[in-house]
Amino acid sequence: MAVDILVERNVMAPMRDGVCLAADIYRPNDNAQYPVLVHRIPYDKSVPQNVGSQMVNPIVAAEQGYVVVVQDCRGCFQSEGIMTLYGDEQEDGYDTIEWAAAQPWSNGKVGIYGSSYMGVTTLQAVAAAPPHLEAAMAYLTAANLYDGWVYSGGALELGFNLGYTQGRAIPAMTRLGIDPERQRKLRSEMAESARDRNAFLRTLPLSEAPVLRESDILPYWQDFIEHDTYDDYWKELDVARHANEITVPVMHIAGWYDQFLKGHLDLNLALQKHPDERVRNTHRFIIGPWDHNSYMGYNLSRAGDRDFGGSALSGVAVVSDILLQWFDHWLKGEDTSLMSRPRARYFLMGEENKWRETETWPPTSTPTPWYLHSGGHANTRFGDGALSTEQPVLEVADSYRYDPEDPVPTIGGRTFATITGPGGVRDQSEVETRDDVLVYTSPHLLEPLTIAGNITVELWIASSAPDTDFTAKLVDVEPGGYCAVIADGILRARFRNSFEEPEFLKPGESTHLIIDLWDVAYTFRQGHSLRLEISSSNFPRFSRNANSKIRPEFAGPSDLRVAVQQVFHDPSRPSHINLPIVEGVELNQ
Repeated sequence: MAVDILVERNVMAPMRDGVCLAADIYRPNDNAQYPVLVHRIPYDKSVPQNVGSQMVNPIVAAEQGYVVVVQDCRGCFQSEGIMTLYGDEQEDGYDTIEWAAAQPWSNGKVGIYGSSYMGVTTLQAVAAAPPHLEAAMAYLTAANLYDGWVYSGGALELGFNLGYTQGRAIPAMTRLGIDPERQRKLRSEMAESARDRNAFLRTLPLSEAPVLRESDILPYWQDFIEHDTYDDYWKELDVARHANEITVPVMHIAGWYDQFLKGHLDLNLALQKHPDERVRNTHRFIIGPWDHNSYMGYNLSRAGDRDFGGSALSGVAVVSDILLQWFDHWLKGEDTSLMSRPRARYFLMGEENKWRETETWPPTSTPTPWYLHSGGHANTRFGDGALSTEQPVLEVADSYRYDPEDPVPTIGGRTFATITGPGGVRDQSEVETRDDVLVYTSPHLLEPLTIAGNITVELWIASSAPDTDFTAKLVDVEPGGYCAVIADGILRARFRNSFEEPEFLKPGESTHLIIDLWDVAYTFRQGHSLRLEISSSNFPRFSRNANSKIRPEFAGPSDLRVAVQQVFHDPSRPSHINLPIVEGVELNQ
């Protein structure tokens, strides 16, 4: 039976400080009361492409017996106020949910959902614990805005943040009533930044980047680069840190090649240990083989060069059904299959390319070190670097020169394609010809090897610099020579012991550090080889370290130094990669 849907535009909801936020409301055209779904968005709620192609079409949800409130975030489009990236989403989310629960078309049960930035608005509202919130669902987003969104491993996620933050300038200028002539000049700078991305990305110091330097228009950019440590500024926004304050069931969906995977992993671990049994047992986590663009309806089963097949489909066509099942259970009390299945569902990439299920992520595995070996010439894939489970003997250290004027380019991996170039599975063979990339390769595998869980690289290093970066990539080397990136990571050396208290290196002194390559589920096929790349840059995904004590985001051209890096692999300094090897898998789809 057809349902008549009423759409009300620009309904204003008052926030606690008197600012009113505008919402489009989709609901069945009758006088009944329904559960409510809230979606808070900074990209113009009234553009159909923005609200209907990411998780669920609000008209479809209204036809299924929901009221859907799609709201412009503070300072965006029809809403009042001035936007502060991330800073107001907790209180505004709380107030919007409580406002929605009190409306005549509401039965008092409210859910919230969102992807990417809308996922941030979702999780920030969840952390605020509004009384009428019943459940939440987040997709390809972040719980920890410090590690895995603005920074990763202590290094600025440059490519994403530089472009994304600058993109907020035009609506901010309009809202602030900036002088027309100044607006014209700044719009011209933005256009030039778009035309010459390379120059824009290489701006030094980053504190003076075009348009971003305008602190009255984009004050949060200066906040981001000033707060390069995990301090109170970031702790307040870290949903994973405040997970014990969550009071409702949460479902979240992540991607192996999404730049924001880390926040999902942190949140999952926190919710699996939640003190409230109801929250702990009802939490659900899905990880698919996607990059970030899949939430927009692009690359639905593909990440970079690799298509993972029809079972790997993502986007609204798949997520919409999961979303409606999730909220049907928690807001309508219906029995759906989601709650009868194991808590975690993940896509095992590689040989099988199939879904697997487990009660906890990561599944049970055996942490196995694979050690670095060489005769001191592991530079490039043509060098003598080797990787094996045998511990090193007395071996010569490898060394290379890291020049921030000539950084290793970003080629695929967990990167946002808008400014850094395409992410996902990309061939690393060209990068591996650089002399500033150490390459360690295993023998051909005699049988398949499956890993599932967290990957770390433990290095014993020395540097001529008081601060520098170390990067790592796990690569699948195919018999035909294609080198597929599987996982990647970085560590800014000053944060090797703590993201809260930086500590400089003593130049030339041997030091232990651990690079987090985050989690992955992957099967290396028989006849393939494992490869580990070690370097000191991955640009423009990450900002360049100047190799000095100055904070890299404030370094000017004259601050850049060449660093001589050493990587040790001997009995007392056995550098290695830790692989979570799985003997079997839990359950088929």
